Amino acid sequence: MYKTAAVLLIALVMSLIASGCGADKETIQSEFAILITNTATAENIRENAEFLDTNIANVSKDVATDMVEAYREYLLDYITQNKDKTTIQELSVYLSSETGLIDEEKIQNSELKSYYDNIRAGCLTIRVYEGAPVLRVDYPMLIEKYGEYISEPLKELFQLSAELIDKPTSENATLAISWEELLARTLEAEKLIKANPDNERLVGHAMWIYTSHLNTMLMGTTNTPVFDYTTKEFSQAARTAYQNFLLAEPDTTMTWVLKEYFTYLSSIEFKLDFNDSTMSKVFFDTCDWLVAEAEKRVKE
Repeated sequence: MYKTAAVLLIALVMSLIASGCGADKETIQSEFAILITNTATAENIRENAEFLDTNIANVSKDVATDMVEAYREYLLDYITQNKDKTTIQELSVYLSSETGLIDEEKIQNSELKSYYDNIRAGCLTIRVYEGAPVLRVDYPMLIEKYGEYISEPLKELFQLSAELIDKPTSENATLAISWEELLARTLEAEKLIKANPDNERLVGHAMWIYTSHLNTMLMGTTNTPVFDYTTKEFSQAARTAYQNFLLAEPDTTMTWVLKEYFTYLSSIEFKLDFNDSTMSKVFFDTCDWLVAEAEKRVKE
């Protein structure tokens, strides 16, 4: 994550050098490039967001896209570092049982109000995931504030990311969406990758979504396996969803994956006993190979 942020910083500096857009625009870029090198704290996040709010309309779409993407990386670094984990846990008492979000009235007189105001101003939100409060990027808020200034592909990535947060693909090792929804999300990521082959940053983020969802598509989850633990049979719901997808989307990389997958499944008559170590190894090796191949083919 830090490496990605460094690359984004370099990109911002390079765009500053190459832009020739006038002193004001160059000043905006250079000042923001400095701001995102500061340690990610709730206070600094708010300062960076306010800088974007004030200045983003005064730069080109390409530069604005770079700035918002760099800011998103800054937010993700803050989440990953998890330095305020205790504060996030303390905020859980203000979560609404109905919405799963912070109750704005309850928190009004709290000593945590200042912290909460800072992260909210910076497009962060508290969500409940697997029974615990977690910090997440508020992608709808990013889109609302900066959507008109950034590229359409980045906006599409934010929309997909928002969907994954609003309705996680899995929780507690259990598939939380239907097989059809899983396919649809994977296809969205594939389309983003194929439509933007030269955008390394966007492809990198979309690829993570793509490969993680491919893995779930092929292997299921611990509590939602593709092969029933008792009957050893392949999931009929998954089989039907995948067959329908093959008919509806004949020209995708996912279709190639599923055709190869079904060839393998036919060879084992759609049955697998996970207690059979030899068969299990072949299954997982096959899935790993398919995902690795898809990662290469989707970029061709």
